[in-house]
Amino acid sequence: MKKEYLLLVVAIVALAALLAYQKKGKTNYQLPQLASIDASVNRLLVKEADRETELRQVDGSWVVGPKSYRADNNRAAKMVTEIRNLQLVALISEKENYQLYELNQKKRFTVQLYHDQNLLREVMVGKNSPSLRQTYVMLKDDANVYQALGNLRSNLFSEIADLRNKEVLNISSEEREQLEKISLERIVDGKKESLEIVKAVAVVNAGDESRANEKNDNSTAVASWQLQDGASVDESAVTALLTALSDLKCTKYLEELSPDLFKEPAYRVTVCGADNNFFIAFLKTEEDQYRVFSSQAEQPFLLPAWQAKKIIKDFTAYTGTPKKVSENKK
Repeated sequence: MKKEYLLLVVAIVALAALLAYQKKGKTNYQLPQLASIDASVNRLLVKEADRETELRQVDGSWVVGPKSYRADNNRAAKMVTEIRNLQLVALISEKENYQLYELNQKKRFTVQLYHDQNLLREVMVGKNSPSLRQTYVMLKDDANVYQALGNLRSNLFSEIADLRNKEVLNISSEEREQLEKISLERIVDGKKESLEIVKAVAVVNAGDESRANEKNDNSTAVASWQLQDGASVDESAVTALLTALSDLKCTKYLEELSPDLFKEPAYRVTVCGADNNFFIAFLKTEEDQYRVFSSQAEQPFLLPAWQAKKIIKDFTAYTGTPKKVSENKK
């Protein structure tokens, strides 16, 4: 029995010695306490290698680059939120081995938040941790490498093209209700063809009070689309066209392409209302993307073929027959 007690005492002493050794070998540190950012952020700089991109707020919306292109407001706001709410979770390295964490000058993103000219926070962002749940970062005037919560890298962009607002045409539901005319134009075999679709409002007698209008005169106004001569059109085709124009986003802007090239497009759609007119024009293309320009776009842009073909339709999709198309020599 005494032998068993002796072995137990030896084991306890050995375990205590091991714990003491491990504690002695640990590096005690305290993570930096980041000051809260109370001021509004209205400027954001992203630097990568020799490239620097600025986003700034103008009248409550974000713009990007020296030409003040419309920026993606959601993306800009997310970038600001990620850096404003930065949460450090661990000290990773004090050895300045930055290349290992892609925090060297060539690889890292430097993000600066400003209120006007007042720098609120500066963070250098490296690669993600293997778990993709943390990101290696450095702070201004601090040589250490830390681990921050979140996949910061995936939400940072330094190229203007990536930060631009890709919405090129948007007709709201209210604007759709006010539309009065749709004009379609196309070039076929050197001839310019056009088709006009107009909204007609008819007063229909209602057989019961549930369908009566506000004046209770047992009649109600019903709007429908038709050709100028009163011939009917396929309402579902018109609805599909307006839906395609309601929230249109491009894949890329074509800064080198002049809007003047779209004065005689291969296909053009114009929709007119009491207060607003919108148009979208397509150049002829053999590729899987169409070169396009619209009344709401800053520059010509590219649309994928599948998206463009929801708008570029043969006129018979609306009329059911080619006879109602007017032709003019180009």
